[in-house]
Amino acid sequence: MDKRKEEIVEVALKRFAHYGFNKTTMNEIAEDLNITKANLYYYYPDKLELIKDVIKHVTNEIHQKEKKIIATYRNNFLETMFSLLEVRSSYLKKYYVLHINENLEWIKGVEINEFLKECHKEDLNQLKLLITRAVDAGEVVIEDVDETCSAYIEIIKGISIMHNVHDIITGIPNSENVDKILRSQKRATKLIFENRINTK
Repeated sequence: MDKRKEEIVEVALKRFAHYGFNKTTMNEIAEDLNITKANLYYYYPDKLELIKDVIKHVTNEIHQKEKKIIATYRNNFLETMFSLLEVRSSYLKKYYVLHINENLEWIKGVEINEFLKECHKEDLNQLKLLITRAVDAGEVVIEDVDETCSAYIEIIKGISIMHNVHDIITGIPNSENVDKILRSQKRATKLIFENRINTK
């Protein structure tokens, strides 16, 4: 992404995070950037394309932080898993309006759906990397790593949706739900993996 596009994405992110995707116009983003609407459309002729790059920007930041956490793993599996959940929670709290807007039907175009599938695939890869390291280190006993990763991410995402479905439907954010989500996700993580940790 070129420097001008990066600037547009960062400015759009601030406005989207405050007002949501639906209530933000391209004209407002152009005004924030002190450029003409025509100039903005030169880089982003489609609002959905800008939304996709904004989501990609946030997602890439999260994945980079997760990679650093996984790299520090030293036979402390549950602690590392909790750290990953805390990173997600901090971004969820910061960009909660974006999170509940991600589920709106009007942004569910084919390209967005394909991109969200890519994000899910990267989530699986990150988790698989950590669990594989823990299995290889002898700390965790798991026979089917792929199936475990897939089921765990479904459970964690399900917990998130369960706690914020009301916000998604009403479009009214309640960021206090983020703390509830984190507590529930940590509890589920402990229940799923605690008995799989090798204490010998």
